[in-house]
Amino acid sequence: MKIDSEKNGNFIKGLCLGLAVILMGAAIAALPFSGGVEGLIHGWKQILIAPCPLITDFFGIGGISATFFNAAICSFACWLIAVVSRAKVNASFLAAYLLVVAHCFYGMNFLNIWPCYIGVILYYIKKKKDFREHLHIAMFSMAFGPLVSEMLLRYPIGDTFEPGVAGFTLTGIFLTLVIGLAAGMVLPGMLEGALWMHKGYNLYNGGLAFGLVGCFLYAFLYKTMGLESSGLIELNNRFYDGIGESNWLFSNLVFIFIFGITLAAGYVLNGKSFKGYGELTQETGHMSNFADRYGMPLCFINFGIYGFMVLGYMNLIMLLTEGVAFTGPTVGAIFAAVTFAAIGQHPKNTWSIFMGYAALFVFVTLVCMLQGREVPWTLSTQGYINGVAFATGLAPIHGRYGWRSGMAAGIISASICTSTAAIHGGFMLFNGGFSAGITALILVPVLEHHFPHMRVKN
Repeated sequence: MKIDSEKNGNFIKGLCLGLAVILMGAAIAALPFSGGVEGLIHGWKQILIAPCPLITDFFGIGGISATFFNAAICSFACWLIAVVSRAKVNASFLAAYLLVVAHCFYGMNFLNIWPCYIGVILYYIKKKKDFREHLHIAMFSMAFGPLVSEMLLRYPIGDTFEPGVAGFTLTGIFLTLVIGLAAGMVLPGMLEGALWMHKGYNLYNGGLAFGLVGCFLYAFLYKTMGLESSGLIELNNRFYDGIGESNWLFSNLVFIFIFGITLAAGYVLNGKSFKGYGELTQETGHMSNFADRYGMPLCFINFGIYGFMVLGYMNLIMLLTEGVAFTGPTVGAIFAAVTFAAIGQHPKNTWSIFMGYAALFVFVTLVCMLQGREVPWTLSTQGYINGVAFATGLAPIHGRYGWRSGMAAGIISASICTSTAAIHGGFMLFNGGFSAGITALILVPVLEHHFPHMRVKN
């Protein structure tokens, strides 16, 4: 079946615009919980001027309405740039767009996303390449939003920064421009190199690439210069405190609406059928592009079904284990988990990743019980919620090597996901993708050794 790439692009632009509208609708619906319009404006200002290293909960800083508004404005801006510039819109663009949406709940804001974005554009202009074909890479670069905010607001003044007060200085503005633009110009080359390293087994390729760049920047800016990063700020929004951290009903309704309407749209556009979806779920996910092979209607169906699977997992672990619930980072993690539903993820090649996390938790719990120690974490601990969302990027390992290898990937990723942020100081948002990339570097050589006939040729 021949797929019309232009039609695919129009479907993707429609989905992106629709998602921005839904996010804005959620911001409006949440106004009663956030102090009305005045609370939204105040909350968004707090989000804009807050340092936001991993994992900063924008619900806590600015409130629910302001956080959804932040996501809506940033995502709408990305959509508008693509439309006005007549950029190439494909499945990679959709993946980058969804990651922007995801991280607008815990690290990206309308102020800190632009320096690296512009740096990527300048790189392609310098290389005399059409930047419109690479807008997805520019959007991936927004993962350094926390670093930009840190340079602009708190570096190198550290603990003298006053939370809730804009601390702009000429030095901060200069460092923001220099480091942001420089990082953006380096990242395109790193993406290509990272793909070679993990051989396509980590769908969140930017995680490994940007994690390595983040390691260097953190080491140079802090360790080499003899400075200590100040960590998370304490600034709790009083409206958020008033309703608690669960937001269970509101968040579930938002996602049920998003996944439900996407699934319904895919069903209608696919001739009011699920024909072809069974074939799609037989794909390994390795070097796959569902949009090019099956068309976006089936990808919409996959987005909806897989999205409901992720949402079900999140609700289940919140019910069965003690930890956080629907915080800003949790909402962002659900968006992040479905990022590559048009490129490599589907329920059949991701379930083992979730099971790997669960198996490790059961093992740790049993060991701690035998030793009389308190269990140090649960599946609903924030770091592990966000970790598993990105660990699903290891879906190609399950797809090519089977569910046991998928579980092994989940176990390894879960073991290291809360340790990697320290390497880049929490200033790079694709930490789960970084963990997944390291997992692939560990596991893929072992798998290729035992299954040499499946080795990927570079």
